[in-house]
Amino acid sequence: MSRWLKTCKLISIANVRDEYGVPHERESARIVRCNPFSMGMQAYYRAANSGVHPVATLQLFKCDYNGERLVEYEGKRLSVDRIDGGSPDFVTLTLTERLGEHG
Repeated sequence: MSRWLKTCKLISIANVRDEYGVPHERESARIVRCNPFSMGMQAYYRAANSGVHPVATLQLFKCDYNGERLVEYEGKRLSVDRIDGGSPDFVTLTLTERLGEHG
């Protein structure tokens, strides 16, 4: 555990219309502190058997997370696959590679 020494970028996407009424996606991002967790082998293989390839598990302060479905962490753009909000103060995100984003 790094004790909040890492950061990640939470990315939200909003559909907006330009001056001609044409819809476009607009991204906004913000950087927050995170606490990375290592994933146990059993949990990793259980997820892999169901077709999910988890890349990272991050803990965030619950007040920092607004339901974003994309996260940039250590130079990779990842999708939020699972959200665990079991704690009153923290939320834990399980992140997977997005389709077509293999590096």
